[in-house]
Amino acid sequence: MNASIRSVDWKEREIFSGLRVPSDAPVMVRIDGWRFHKVADELGLERPFDRRLIEALIQAPLSLMRMGFPLALSFAFSDEISFLIYPPIPWSGRVEKLISVIPSHSSAIVSMFLNYPVCFDARIIILRDLDEILGYLSWRQSEAWRNALNSYALFALERSGMNREDAVKELRNRKADSLHDIIFTKLGINIATVPSWQRRGVIVRKRYEEKHCESGKVVRRVPEVDWDIPLFSTPEGRDYLLEALRALE
Repeated sequence: MNASIRSVDWKEREIFSGLRVPSDAPVMVRIDGWRFHKVADELGLERPFDRRLIEALIQAPLSLMRMGFPLALSFAFSDEISFLIYPPIPWSGRVEKLISVIPSHSSAIVSMFLNYPVCFDARIIILRDLDEILGYLSWRQSEAWRNALNSYALFALERSGMNREDAVKELRNRKADSLHDIIFTKLGINIATVPSWQRRGVIVRKRYEEKHCESGKVVRRVPEVDWDIPLFSTPEGRDYLLEALRALE
């Protein structure tokens, strides 16, 4: 059968290839795990939290920083990571690149660490100034706290004999005080005393390191993981983030 082949400008059909964020302003790329409940079940991760998972997540920003990617800092909890990128934004701010390379690289790194295939989706948050950076991180940290409450409360109900589906329904729209009561009554745990990384998340940042050599003192920026971070909504937390960002100057 003979068929004529129409001439098509396929490049023109890459309809989002020209979509860009401003390359001279900071942006946040947040990735979220896909079907991580199944990942946790199949890996036999400890509930309600398993440090192995968060240790796997932080390998992604650590890898990018060591590669020289312009990553200011990252914030991780549960199955998500927020990457703060300072200008000039890579790939001239091309959205397609930002939301494909970062989650795909992260998927590969986390999969290798866990020896189990995982994947992430991604979205971009445009930030106009320092206050919005601090506001965004404070917002995600409040979500980390809510996640800790829900995770412990869900574990408490399931441990008492309720199946997961009914437990999820039972917890829907519960206030924080109610979740506190469930956790303390059924588990005997004061949620305020569980490890900080479970309640507040983990920061991957850069710090200055001095190294002495024959030619003199060399100062470089190296990535580090902070497992015990302050509340970003407090003056202490604001100062902490400002200090972390000053390490980029």
